[in-house]
Amino acid sequence: MSARHPASAWARDYQAEDAAAVSALFRAVYGDHYVYPDVYLPSQIQQRNASGQWRSAVALLDGRLVGHATLWQDPARPGQAELALNVVHPDARGQGVASLLGRHLRAAAAVQGVALLTIKQVCSHPQSQYVAQTLGFHTSALMLDYVDSPFGKPEPESIVLGCLPLQPRPLPDLAWPAEWREWLRPLQQAFGQRAAVAPSARLPGLSLARHGQRLEITVHQPTAARLAEIATLPAGQLLYLKLALSADALALLPALRQAGFGFGGLLPDAGDGWLLLFLRGQRGDAIRFCDAQAERLHQLELQTTAAPG
Repeated sequence: MSARHPASAWARDYQAEDAAAVSALFRAVYGDHYVYPDVYLPSQIQQRNASGQWRSAVALLDGRLVGHATLWQDPARPGQAELALNVVHPDARGQGVASLLGRHLRAAAAVQGVALLTIKQVCSHPQSQYVAQTLGFHTSALMLDYVDSPFGKPEPESIVLGCLPLQPRPLPDLAWPAEWREWLRPLQQAFGQRAAVAPSARLPGLSLARHGQRLEITVHQPTAARLAEIATLPAGQLLYLKLALSADALALLPALRQAGFGFGGLLPDAGDGWLLLFLRGQRGDAIRFCDAQAERLHQLELQTTAAPG
């Protein structure tokens, strides 16, 4: 499976003999600072592809490997894949290599039966936002102070999450807050809507996971009592609060504001539904967006955080 590009760059599926060149490419672009250490070990690149966790593609220009991207698949999220590990050699930038790889893998995902593609766009790297727009991704969430900088900066990077439905994944038809509706309209058009369904009672009521400085709390059965307990966590802790999207969750919006949480958007859950994302403890740095939807969502996050209780 391969695709040609007018600038003579072309993309093909990863082969085992590419592993060393892919690793060298990441080091050439990011030095020793890339977030995922697997890319510095060719054996791990090969293992990830052999296991099916990654489905990588590479771009070649004049016989030299100049680009890499992968579909990163998580067994806990069947039917989803993240377009990730997208890297282009500086000598080949400006020739559409990242978009070429993205189109190649988007087509592969559709053939493979993937229902939803996601992409994490680094806010300090505008090119990643342009590529996501070119490929048709829709901004669904802002994940502020999400990950260590792949460029060696001391400050954490913020991420724009993009989603691209390859199969239907409708949003529930709810009484959305009026201030969200302009931002939501393009997502409703892209994903469709369906009657709201109550979250499954079989899911755990509350789960926690720490990722570096970030504490993620997922609540599938949101109640005022659970929120009041969460609100007592240390004020300086970076919190990502994920609530199963429902009328009950939206009814908690005044209490979320009172507790200092800002609206971060919508995240796809591990099934076919959605989660509301709320943030607290983010640093509030100025962020550059290349997408009007991301800018609108950032303004909602700021307004929610600043809103009186």
